[in-house]
Amino acid sequence: MTRLLALFFLVLTVCANGQNSTLLKNINFRANELHHSLDKTGDTLILKGERTIEKVEIFNNNFQKAYVIDNLVTKISLADIPNGRFVTEVKVSDKLIIITLLRHNNLEETQEMMDTASQEQNSIYNQSTYQNKAHGKTASESESITSLNTNSTKPVRFYWIVKHINKGHSSSKKMRLGDKEVVDQMIAQHLIDLKSKAGRHNKLTIWEVYDTSKFMRFKRQHPDYASVKEADCFNTNPFYLSEGR
Repeated sequence: MTRLLALFFLVLTVCANGQNSTLLKNINFRANELHHSLDKTGDTLILKGERTIEKVEIFNNNFQKAYVIDNLVTKISLADIPNGRFVTEVKVSDKLIIITLLRHNNLEETQEMMDTASQEQNSIYNQSTYQNKAHGKTASESESITSLNTNSTKPVRFYWIVKHINKGHSSSKKMRLGDKEVVDQMIAQHLIDLKSKAGRHNKLTIWEVYDTSKFMRFKRQHPDYASVKEADCFNTNPFYLSEGR
């Protein structure tokens, strides 16, 4: 029933606007500063940022196109984007905002792409919090274990970052995608946190991602992705691993 209703409303949208594109908006609060929508024809992507939009990339396994923006507002023609499901990366200052763009011919094709893309997009920026018992470790045990892997031979599109915040009586885990600039900032902040009483038990793990879409599917299908030995969509040997004691 839900699928039929979704298809019904999609029919109204496509018929009313003549669209051959569908935009799955990023509803995470981190993306609130970027207004993203399509024009009435569905052939133009409209972006408006509270901060300067530096760069936009639209890509999938078979297509890639990049746009240098350096402006608060931009309109990108989608006329030369082929049919398919695309990851749209919008670089805003120190943030990488991910949007899913669907280019399609018919409603059944669109619904199938939406079912898959919605699940993947919901996983891109995720945060969970859980409670645990205090470890009872002393300040003298707060030395950190750090490793940095720089042996990757494949082109890295961006990084998957997992930060565990351990306050003793409670813990939280934050996951996000980021480029090299974001990675450098998070590593620098993590090293500062390890020197503090509140952050000395924190853990930061960063993986190199070669293919965004494949990685998000792989992560959904393999909840234990952090312990797998081989994968073609990301480097299973962490680029950076640091944890307090």
